[in-house]
Amino acid sequence: MSLLFMNKKILVFLFALLAQNVFGQRQLKLIAEMPDCKKEQFLLLRGDEGGVYVVDQAEVNENGLLSISWNGDYGFYRLSGKLGKIDFLISKADFHFSLIGKPEVGELRFPEEDENNQFQYYLSEFEIRNSKMTEIRETLEKMNEQDSSFKDLHTQFAKVQKEKRNLLKELWRNHFDSWSVRMALAQQELLPNLKQKGLKYDEYYQKHFFDYFAFTDTVLQATPIYYEKIGKYLQSQKIDELLENENYKKISDAIGKLFWLTELEPSSQKYLANYLMIRYPEHEYPQMRQIVVDSYKVLNTCEYVLANRIIQNRIRNSRNNKAGWLVPDVDLKNSLDIRIQSLSDVNSDLTLLVVWSGTCIHSKEMLEQIRDLYPEYHDLGLEVVAVSLDSNLNYWREMVSQNYYPWVNACDTQGLNGSLANQFNIYVTPSMFLIDPSLKTIAVPITFFQLENELSQYFK
Repeated sequence: MSLLFMNKKILVFLFALLAQNVFGQRQLKLIAEMPDCKKEQFLLLRGDEGGVYVVDQAEVNENGLLSISWNGDYGFYRLSGKLGKIDFLISKADFHFSLIGKPEVGELRFPEEDENNQFQYYLSEFEIRNSKMTEIRETLEKMNEQDSSFKDLHTQFAKVQKEKRNLLKELWRNHFDSWSVRMALAQQELLPNLKQKGLKYDEYYQKHFFDYFAFTDTVLQATPIYYEKIGKYLQSQKIDELLENENYKKISDAIGKLFWLTELEPSSQKYLANYLMIRYPEHEYPQMRQIVVDSYKVLNTCEYVLANRIIQNRIRNSRNNKAGWLVPDVDLKNSLDIRIQSLSDVNSDLTLLVVWSGTCIHSKEMLEQIRDLYPEYHDLGLEVVAVSLDSNLNYWREMVSQNYYPWVNACDTQGLNGSLANQFNIYVTPSMFLIDPSLKTIAVPITFFQLENELSQYFK
């Protein structure tokens, strides 16, 4: 009986896990006491692979309470209203806090022992010094250096600036293992020293913008702060102005630098690429999209040989691989399905062609993700054709067998010198193409996030 009872408990536990992970996310609830914000509307925001999105919105009622319930995950959220924003980390299903005053300048209180209290304390310490420095600086810029009070005021500015610098150093060195410190540091903006004559704020900002911010920090990734930081960087580089003037050389330099700041960390680059391509849609900014795609592919894919003239030509030609392109009906060499020897043999409403390599870690990660969604979309009419560029057939067959790739598998052992790579202008793996029955390209997704979006739109 005891064994039976234990087995039942295990089954109940497993079902609970399945229900949470498969059938839905956690049921979360936020209650905020905001007596000074009655009748004000707030948006609850969250970040994901593509940027910041709205979870829900609500109005503070006549009793000064704001209440929002939703299905979601624990993590970093933002409440945004007309008069400011409130950032916080939710770590339990029923989450609450209170605000006396208005956002940004009010007094926030979270439950005892909640690290959000420490986070808000650090933010307030920085805010006091930032406000004071800005106030003094604006006054000094209007004064004549010969004024008797100029020197005293300049000394005050230097004193406050030193206080802030010491606070930054102390937190960075001694408390960086705390998420509250990392989040607070990530939001700090810098002001140039008044002694640095001729140095504009934008120049100083660009130089020091990422001193206390790491794109690779898993706590920061895909939070509103993360994307806000990218947006401010783009603003400091005057990207919109450069787009108006069609100065794509400077845009390319700025975007390339931004990708290098991710320290070659794959997930950071995916977040960045998705965000940029959503912010600058292809139909409005085709050149911008190509700059982003080129920057992303060079840093976050495999099998590229930039010194090779053939590959360089292929990179240029690949810019024609976009929606509407009629793809060549290539032979699927070494196909494991004898019925399917070319693309036109595939009988599906939509075909995903994936060109990959077993030596490319990004390819293997992409195929694992595609394998997870394959059953659902295969039932709707999707077929996947995965063509490897591996030169060793035995190695490729073992990879396919071990990982159970349940779709059409083929291998062009000539690799980047083969007919498929040549006709599709392939210069990196993985490369993906969504193709309709007439062999017309529906989309050329770069990341898995984009692939999911395209599939959900096509089969909705």
